[in-house]
Amino acid sequence: MQKSKSRPSVLILGGGFAGISCAGQLSDHSFDVCLVDQKPHFEFLPNIHEILSGVKRPRDVRLNLADQMTAMGHRFTQASVQSIAPESKRVVLDSGTTLQYDFLVVALGAVDAHYGVTGVDAHAFSFKSAAQCDAISDRLRTLKATAKAPRVTIIGAGITGVEALGEILRQGTPGNLKITLLEAQRQLLPNSPKGLDNYIRGLCESYPVEFRCNETAQRIRQKSVLLGSGESLSSDLTIWTGGPAPAPLLSQSGLAKPASWAPVDDYLHSLHADDVFIAGDSTDLPSSLAKQAYHAIDMGENVAQNLKAITEGSKMKRFRPSPKPQLISFGGLGCIMLAGKWAAGAPLLSAGKEAVFEVAMAQLDRQGGPEKAALLLKRGIRASDKLFWPVVMSPTALLRQKNFQVLR
Repeated sequence: MQKSKSRPSVLILGGGFAGISCAGQLSDHSFDVCLVDQKPHFEFLPNIHEILSGVKRPRDVRLNLADQMTAMGHRFTQASVQSIAPESKRVVLDSGTTLQYDFLVVALGAVDAHYGVTGVDAHAFSFKSAAQCDAISDRLRTLKATAKAPRVTIIGAGITGVEALGEILRQGTPGNLKITLLEAQRQLLPNSPKGLDNYIRGLCESYPVEFRCNETAQRIRQKSVLLGSGESLSSDLTIWTGGPAPAPLLSQSGLAKPASWAPVDDYLHSLHADDVFIAGDSTDLPSSLAKQAYHAIDMGENVAQNLKAITEGSKMKRFRPSPKPQLISFGGLGCIMLAGKWAAGAPLLSAGKEAVFEVAMAQLDRQGGPEKAALLLKRGIRASDKLFWPVVMSPTALLRQKNFQVLR
């Protein structure tokens, strides 16, 4: 990347929520911006579980990064980052290309946490991209068509694992498919109100689902999962949703300690390098914060505001996370709204999650014209064929719904 004589150069590593949001806020042509990502697309990860049931296709959750950067007046380079050298303000790509910068925004997201379990990469399907979910969908179709009794194991009963289970059950479980949900902690959706565990179990009473809490995986094999207790579970499809871990590049570049997130100050500026900001899942904030998409969007926008402040000689803005309720869908059976220690469950809440998806995608998509309108319409029609769309209701009307439950 050539350094502009008139505009400061900003290099953004990562085209997820934080990276694309930061780039969008820098589209006033006051910066020379280049975004780097190993994939050609931004993907709306909170909704990729719907690919398992066919509610969405991979293209429904994607935005082409090259097109988006062009619409913003920026450049896009598809490549993997080999190394970061903050002391010389250089980034080396896997192609050997070296990029220089005035300011660096590290928004690399996270990798899968394996927790010492062997065989994850070789024998399990991860759940961190649209392509991975599409591969799981294909495998499920193959298993359901077999005459034998196939077994599916989902490892991890956090949000991702629970939503994956819900999508598998969306259209029932044809054939003799049996599912095991494995969780190392004491309940489903750990660190959430106990009522959520009971709610999910209740929705699954008529389905061939076995819940195994307080159980750890030790090794994943091609056709089985070895538990920490020594028991072996037969598994024709193993789905790994073990949670996030820091990208090794953070520590390799001196931005974090080994196996740690990159620490920042209240302005999201790196504590270990000048002119480097960290945003999204890569960030280790002074106060603990859940790694959620809406926080990553806010971080990306905050970093952009602070870059402008630096160049204008004005005061930077502290990052203050804005608490928002979280929607956890469970196929066509139910949906949970979680706000702090308060939670509620109802099938009609799934329409709220779809609305969040459509609004956020529309805001993130910087391309205009009839193509954008046509894409929004196509996604909406496709989702309406699969999802339950209620009439917009007041909170009072919502509480009167027969299937609405307050979960404690």
